[in-house]
Amino acid sequence: MAVEVRLLGSVTARFGEGEAPLRSARTQGLLAVLAWEPNQVIPDATLIDRIWDESLPRHPRAALYTIAARLRAAFGIEGRDRVARRCGGYVLLTIPGDVDVQRFRDVAGQAREKARHGADAMAARLFDEAIGLWRGVPLAGVPGTWAERVRTTLEQERLSAMLASVEARLRLGRHAETVPFLAGLADEHPLDERIAGLLMVALYRCGRQSDALERYTVVRRRLVGALGVEPGASISEIHRRILHGDLVSVASRTGQW
Repeated sequence: MAVEVRLLGSVTARFGEGEAPLRSARTQGLLAVLAWEPNQVIPDATLIDRIWDESLPRHPRAALYTIAARLRAAFGIEGRDRVARRCGGYVLLTIPGDVDVQRFRDVAGQAREKARHGADAMAARLFDEAIGLWRGVPLAGVPGTWAERVRTTLEQERLSAMLASVEARLRLGRHAETVPFLAGLADEHPLDERIAGLLMVALYRCGRQSDALERYTVVRRRLVGALGVEPGASISEIHRRILHGDLVSVASRTGQW
């Protein structure tokens, strides 16, 4: 039976129309650790460290076996085949596409390949498909340092895909539709020079040169105030070209970020 393991939001496992009953955060955590590295044996010690962090139970290995049994039970008759005990650890056996993180990365990779070959319309659609797999905060409700690191990694990958999608739209001349989206991202990431630079390009290409220049002033003030550094070479070059009304050059810079 096909299974769909989802980490891009709350941790769930679906079989057709049904959903496996993962009732505890620890059981969800075990599935998350195994699904993060599918088809690889994760040793007991690593599982215990990632699931419990510094809040170890009195008998860690016994506690691990208990939640592994619960995870297998949640998977039904395929539990022992899917969540296998091997070589002092556990492994989640999957096929390509079973885990949403894999699908996200695969589709985003296809989108980048299309963009490299100039197929920006297809690239934008594929980026939208990849980003559409997200349902919320990754591994929502799973505690611990490991889960937090994974969340950070995935959020960075999502942001990278979103910005690559914006770049494809800018190359297609769809500047106006990117402005509100980029403005929202700029509010969320006030020190991110890549976002600020793309917003400057989008504003300029919409005929809003003064707004684009003001955006540079704002981000420069934030960088100097928060980090004590001047803007980097890429955004400074975009600023220079906007200042001189170099429309073609500004447009061509976007894809180089």
